[in-house]
Amino acid sequence: MRRALLLILTVLCILLIVPMAQSQVGTAAIRVVVDHDFSVGSIHLPAGEYRFSFNTETSRVYIKNVTTGESVSVFTRDIIQNPAPAENKLVFQQDGNELMLHQIWSQQAGHVHDIVHGTEVKELQ
Repeated sequence: MRRALLLILTVLCILLIVPMAQSQVGTAAIRVVVDHDFSVGSIHLPAGEYRFSFNTETSRVYIKNVTTGESVSVFTRDIIQNPAPAENKLVFQQDGNELMLHQIWSQQAGHVHDIVHGTEVKELQ
């Protein structure tokens, strides 16, 4: 009886732990110092040090200003390219007077995170 109860508890623990671990799927966060103000969607962010973390399961990138704690998250599309990015790099596009964050090249992930923009961004019109 005790052995059966232990087996049932072990199976239940595995069934609970595996989905929680999978929900944290992502690649290593990267830190980048951005020397100019920029926008992500309709959010304006000041120059500073930022932490970019990724959840590949939900296709989201989380951007956080290390100093102020201000953060934003946006949807991305993964662009798989050969060869994979050799470095971490941010790609900006000029939209009027604003610099829009367009792509995040991640060496750790081995691909490019392309930010899904709304129709307010000129490059998609």
